[in-house]
Amino acid sequence: MLRYFSFFTAIFLLLCLNAQAQQQPPTAETVLQSILHNHPKLLELEAKGGQRRQVLAYAEAAFDVQLEQDTALRTSGYYSGDYLSQRVVNPLGTANAKVKAEYRIGNGTFPYYERYYETLTGGEASIGFAMSLLQNRETDKKRMAIEDARVSMSQWDAEAALALNELVYKGLSAYLDWYESHLNEQIYAALVKTTETRGNAINTRVEEGDLARITQTEFEVTVMQRNLALQDARRKAAQAREKLAYYYRDEQFRPVSTATLNTVPGDIQWPWMSAAVKPALLQSLIAQHPALTSLQAEMQLAKNKLRLAKNALLPTLDIEAKLARDIGSGPENLNGTETKVGLQFSMPLGRRQAKADEAKASLKLREIEAVVQTTQDALERDMAVGLQALQYGKTMAELQQQQAVLTEKLFSQEQKRFEMGDSDLFLLNSRESQAISARLNAVKAEIEIKRIVLGIYYQTGLLAQTPDTSL
Repeated sequence: MLRYFSFFTAIFLLLCLNAQAQQQPPTAETVLQSILHNHPKLLELEAKGGQRRQVLAYAEAAFDVQLEQDTALRTSGYYSGDYLSQRVVNPLGTANAKVKAEYRIGNGTFPYYERYYETLTGGEASIGFAMSLLQNRETDKKRMAIEDARVSMSQWDAEAALALNELVYKGLSAYLDWYESHLNEQIYAALVKTTETRGNAINTRVEEGDLARITQTEFEVTVMQRNLALQDARRKAAQAREKLAYYYRDEQFRPVSTATLNTVPGDIQWPWMSAAVKPALLQSLIAQHPALTSLQAEMQLAKNKLRLAKNALLPTLDIEAKLARDIGSGPENLNGTETKVGLQFSMPLGRRQAKADEAKASLKLREIEAVVQTTQDALERDMAVGLQALQYGKTMAELQQQQAVLTEKLFSQEQKRFEMGDSDLFLLNSRESQAISARLNAVKAEIEIKRIVLGIYYQTGLLAQTPDTSL
């Protein structure tokens, strides 16, 4: 009893902790894990992967052992011969070979042109073997279908990794947009509150005749402008919450309530730090990019088609051997062991279709080779652009921080001069606007660094993998 009580208590505490975690402002790591485990895109990818596996199973079924039966019964007429034949055919995966075991029995009288169906009273047992010597010896459509299905599965793995890489990139980009928009909202809200507080002092000075009435009107215009900016920031924050909820989901794959996204965490726990970026290592990872892996698989499929087209140009030369023996009594010519070896040869004189298929496959191969080169060059270009942006972005972020400190200091000094009557409201508002603008730019520059680093890792195609600081 005590054991059950402890179990249910543990479950209750786990549910409480989970509910509490859902109500906390999400960190970047939380959103990343949600994307990797709770997004319905994962179900779509899993279902598509399952379809590819079924294609392989379908292709492999071509080599299943088959049981065949032929039966002929005469219900009327001069002749009375009946016939039954059962065969087990086992296709092999080499040289288009197959092994066949057969038992057949004929009973009654047959017309002359059906003498083949005659057997002794116990029937005839036989075993045969057939294989191709030219066309279909190295490959054929059945074996190529299996190979294509396996390559297609490898290609799908790469495409799934590519889709997941894209999903994580978009999800964390939405997270940064959400984070930046809420910081901006906080800055504008604090600005409006400070401005409105200052309004009481200005009203008093106007009433006392220390300031002109137009100063109060100018102040009201300023308050209105900043309220408009705050409303615009709130609009962007609300839109950002909706966009983030598409990627941030609960364990039932449903978007979380946007009400849980009204505040941002103090530490967003960004998984990819700019200091950990190692250009040489990241550039070497481009060769493993899923886009290139997918193209290499497509190239292999094109090579398979080329092999199949070349195979179709070969003449057909098949050999078949059979060993048979009748059992029981009956005509003397059916006694004894019968062996037979046969060759089948054919070669179409006009092979334009096969030649066209070969030329088409060859051109497709050249096309994919060019696409691989273009894609790799584009990835290397984007990686270089990202690394350059990171280098300059760090400097820009430092300068923006310094500018924010200086403009804040300048505004503070101007505010003291205004309170002493040595400055006017226009200049004070101008200084304050400069300080706010610099603060916003500093926030933007800091987040832009994270966007750049996210983009750099995105270029490796390995964004969906567990962040590794050694990269």
